[in-house]
Amino acid sequence: MKLVNMLLTAAALLAAVPSLGSAQQSRRVTGQVTAAGTTQPVSGATVQVMGTTIGATADDNGRFAVSVPAGVQQLRVRRIGYSAKIVAIGPADATVSVALTRDVLQLEAQVITGQATTVSRANAANSVAVVNTEQLNRVPQQTVESALQGKVPGAVITSNSGAPGGGMQLQLRGSNTINGDYQPLYVVDGIIINNNAYANGLNAVSSAGSGGSGQQGAGITGNQDQQVNRIADLNPEDIENIEVLKGPSAGAIYGSRGANGVVIITTKHGKAGAPTLNFVQRFGTSALSRKLDLRCFTQAQATAYIDSNNPIAGATTKQYFDLYPYAGCTDPTQQLYGNNGLSYETSTSLRGGSADGGTTYFASGMAKHDAAITSTDGYDKQSLRLNLGRQWSSRLSLHGNSEILHTLTKRGIAGNDNSAVSPTNVISATPTFFDFSRKLANGQYQPDPFVASNANILQDQDAIKTPENVYRMLGGASADFIVFAKAHQTLNLSLLGAVDHFNDASTVYSPPYTYFEQSGINSPYPGTVVGSNADVTNANLNLSLTHVLTVTPFTATTSTGLRQERSESNYGTSEGQGLFPGITNYSTANTTLLAQGQTLAKTFSYYLQEEFLTLNERLLLTAAVNAERSSTNGDPSSFYAYPKFSASYKLPWLPPKTDNFKVRIAYGNAGNQVPVNYKYTYLTSLPRGGVNGLLQDTQVGLPNVKPEQTAELEGGFDATFFGGRAGLEFTQYRKKTTGLVLTAALGPSTGYTTKVINGGSMENKGTEIGLTLSPIQTRSFTWTSNTTFTRNRNKVLSLPVPAFTPPGGFSERFGTYKIQVGYSATQIVGFQGFDSTFVGGHLASVTRHEAHIGDQSPDFQMGFSNDFTFGRLRLSSLIDWRKGGYVVNLTDLYVDGNIPGGNLADSGRVARRNDGFQAGQPVYVQHASFAKLRELTLAYDLGQSVAQRVFGDKAHNLSLELSGHNLKTWTGYDGYDPEVSNFGNAAIGRSQDVAPYPPSRQFFLSLNATF
Repeated sequence: MKLVNMLLTAAALLAAVPSLGSAQQSRRVTGQVTAAGTTQPVSGATVQVMGTTIGATADDNGRFAVSVPAGVQQLRVRRIGYSAKIVAIGPADATVSVALTRDVLQLEAQVITGQATTVSRANAANSVAVVNTEQLNRVPQQTVESALQGKVPGAVITSNSGAPGGGMQLQLRGSNTINGDYQPLYVVDGIIINNNAYANGLNAVSSAGSGGSGQQGAGITGNQDQQVNRIADLNPEDIENIEVLKGPSAGAIYGSRGANGVVIITTKHGKAGAPTLNFVQRFGTSALSRKLDLRCFTQAQATAYIDSNNPIAGATTKQYFDLYPYAGCTDPTQQLYGNNGLSYETSTSLRGGSADGGTTYFASGMAKHDAAITSTDGYDKQSLRLNLGRQWSSRLSLHGNSEILHTLTKRGIAGNDNSAVSPTNVISATPTFFDFSRKLANGQYQPDPFVASNANILQDQDAIKTPENVYRMLGGASADFIVFAKAHQTLNLSLLGAVDHFNDASTVYSPPYTYFEQSGINSPYPGTVVGSNADVTNANLNLSLTHVLTVTPFTATTSTGLRQERSESNYGTSEGQGLFPGITNYSTANTTLLAQGQTLAKTFSYYLQEEFLTLNERLLLTAAVNAERSSTNGDPSSFYAYPKFSASYKLPWLPPKTDNFKVRIAYGNAGNQVPVNYKYTYLTSLPRGGVNGLLQDTQVGLPNVKPEQTAELEGGFDATFFGGRAGLEFTQYRKKTTGLVLTAALGPSTGYTTKVINGGSMENKGTEIGLTLSPIQTRSFTWTSNTTFTRNRNKVLSLPVPAFTPPGGFSERFGTYKIQVGYSATQIVGFQGFDSTFVGGHLASVTRHEAHIGDQSPDFQMGFSNDFTFGRLRLSSLIDWRKGGYVVNLTDLYVDGNIPGGNLADSGRVARRNDGFQAGQPVYVQHASFAKLRELTLAYDLGQSVAQRVFGDKAHNLSLELSGHNLKTWTGYDGYDPEVSNFGNAAIGRSQDVAPYPPSRQFFLSLNATF
């Protein structure tokens, strides 16, 4: 309350300050804002008397009225999506008409500079990417992250697998951490969003986390079970725009949550005037886009194979073929992943408000079903949103945002597997003359005799269930109060309260009657069920006071305030093995296991920021500091300061054909919050004789642990050319992270194995380029092109511990990761040959040579998007090109070694890899370059007359769209897809390809109508 009282006292003192400048007689000026070259009104345009804080907003018809001081004045007219325009007003002028041209380069987009302040992109001192709703929703997307792929310089966005429902990672300007949080902060309408992923228990079936031991409990804490990060819940259709603050120089105002960047999402809000109803209906399908080229066997080859490798002990070749007749060359991947089910989406929204704009509203609803490439998997989402705004008085405005979401994800089984149940593992061990689709007389699929589990991939697909249900509520309310407003200064007080709550309930059920469960390979008790439940709540409260002083020739904006956050989760898992048929209650199982995890983090911060815009809006100076304390720190009462400074300057002299040239530089220091409970030494359960006890964990916490600190220096320039037909953005940055949260080994005599420490440093250096071109702009044909370039280099500068292998990865024999001074934190190391020593003709020793093989991060990444409009016809495309980077392809290890001679059609390639592997070569560390046709859309506007004939006089517009996503991939990579991560979302260790869910391409036909 002390800060609240201080803010209110400051407000009272500032209100008592007389307005600067002498009072002048004013007059009323009216006008209309239209789009250049048309009579179409531009609603929502802001009209400001330059040199003052006096302004107005255009209504639904583009009309405005503003009180203008006597004499010659200038009006600045702005609207997002259009270029700003300055209009001179003579002493006797009472009316004015303003025509705004389209802002193809988005220079007038307002970007976040603080917790309560924005500035036009034309003046911004940081490289801030802005993606609007049109760019975001050109092609139907399952998740917000997939909609951003290839559109943001500095962002590397990859999917973990081809499974439906998301599971992606957005990484901005490289990795800053090893054990800390690696993802950006997501903020939706001021609501701080939880983007964590929770295990669903699939490892209890696959034993991926237990090394094949079949140990019960492997699925409780595993990170190899296709987790979905929760930003996937959001409805992309509701989003107005997304701003990406890429690093600490922009995100320092968010304190210990800003080191990895900030993604600020603004949803659609109401507008003054008659309601507008938008309706979208989509139908689509998915198709397997890539599969392994498997080896075919003739009848004679199959007979010879069984003669040497009969999977039925003691049986003759004839007895084998009597049980399993020769089926020719089957395609098991197509049998399982060849589903082309119907996907659909129905989305509608209502947007409007009272004529005077006193009350505005936006309401939307969406129901979506994405059919997967199997018959039983899929992804369903429903959402309801209501955003309300109310101008309560001339000084008080209120806003409320709320959304209810439900998602149901069914992803089946895929990924790493030590139980012979993952489809790719089973397929790799089964010759193609075996037919998985053949059924026995009892109606059951036949067992597969070539794998120890006898698993039939089609039986498992029908029988094993993996539903994950998420119910989520997002809610926020804000109040903006004008403490005072005078001709040259204003003081605003804003208050925001927000909550993000979701419940993630997942089930993995493997019935006891499947061949896999009956084999006993996973457990001696057939039937497995895992129930997991995560209850998660995030809440934040923001209070800000903003003072704007406008006196020719400068505008000074001072803001101060506080932010309080609370994040808590309660995660529980129950596992049972040994079930009666049809019973899914784990309490009836022969053996049960329980696990629970709880986290709580509370953060409190003050901030102060000053922005100074002067020299005819050519020079912008910004300084800010955020002082923050957190319960996750060793000392929860200590405040850590996170400052930032920036400057931008638009050159007054310009080369020929140049419209604007702005140089900019920014510095900021942000933190990475200490992982929850790293300051404590855990107590773990210790069952003995049926009685639970407690034992200290083997890792010692650090009582004085501190957040990691990342300092960033960013510089560059923005330029526009040829009358707004071209825009170039160039940025160089350097980030240095110090005080890494690490674990250090302890001697066995201590009774512990590791301890938490702060120490070591790493850096990221990079280049970002954005090029926007509008080479053709006519009434009948337009062409807009956007190109992005991203390059980042990481290096570990110092370590207080010896080089070590981080979590994620398997063995140097295949290729793994190593944190080592002088190398990238995402380097991949492996064996580079053996030296054998023979004594007396016998092998005495083998020396293995470790070498740096490559890096999981790409050399660079580029995005190419083009938008063509031919009258009513529009064609859009996006190609995402990633050059370089390496993947550890253990899917090839499966198909090379699970049957003699391998199970790929290219036997020569299999032989070369097997020979190289035996010689100690890193044959499974493979280049991961690719280019993908991410988006392609062909749309036709049928026009108002057709719309009215179909839907009646209330219809305004009707259009048809044919679109596709991930339609084509060009790559030399051997596996399903170089975009893959067996270990889910992780700072390091993403590029492990272990039998993932195969990728697919999507096709959609959409009908869009406006009323």
